[in-house]
Amino acid sequence: MLRKTKYIARASILVFLLFSPTLQKLNSIPVSISTEPDLDYNYEYEKNGVYTKFSDWVPYKLHKWEPKFLEDYYEMYGLKLHYKENELRRNIFFLKAGLQKRFRHPRNALCRVTNEEEYHKYRLLIFMHMNLQIMRSYMRIASQFDKRHLYFYNLDFAHELKQSFEVADSFYKEAIPYWEASRKYADQASEIDYDLDLGTIETERYEIITGKLDFGQIISDHRERLTKKRETVGAYLAKYPEADKPNLDQIP
Repeated sequence: MLRKTKYIARASILVFLLFSPTLQKLNSIPVSISTEPDLDYNYEYEKNGVYTKFSDWVPYKLHKWEPKFLEDYYEMYGLKLHYKENELRRNIFFLKAGLQKRFRHPRNALCRVTNEEEYHKYRLLIFMHMNLQIMRSYMRIASQFDKRHLYFYNLDFAHELKQSFEVADSFYKEAIPYWEASRKYADQASEIDYDLDLGTIETERYEIITGKLDFGQIISDHRERLTKKRETVGAYLAKYPEADKPNLDQIP
């Protein structure tokens, strides 16, 4: 009997709490159960009537550096061990842009210069070397479209080879003017009787004027071999004209 009385008392208290006005007010208050903290990360400040995010006040890059002189662009030249066409085109872009810029002040040159004649030779050698690097970059791009050896099974892709060899020849042609410019600057620099501490650049100048380094002949040899390969591909396509289309069956 006593236990039954306790149960009735507890039930009465529960009913009273459920229908209590105070409890109903508490239930009407919205409760957030989100695990995300209610923080405003994009603080906004008023400036001239326009709200600007706090993050916009932070500089994008501190101490931003922009190339200004020829040597700045030259120092951006770089070639990785495993390079592709994009790296070569990047180098060509920076070197060509650098050739249009002025040199640094003589005290900031890439080597020590003590008089005007040395500084004149310094500029000629840098012009020579940069033109030489542009020429080499063009030849490296051409080599990616050329083939050292043309085997019989390569003719299954005669259509692709014909187009690739045309691109290679165009890059070989593009390299020729820069070789001529390098040779011109090497001849002019050799007229100044001073030796500058520019490492292998002086060696390049000496090899160019003595004929030991002759990229004109090297490019000519590449183009002669390329012409023979183009003739082989042309003869194959003349014999099998149906092969002058993309060989989609052999593409994995």
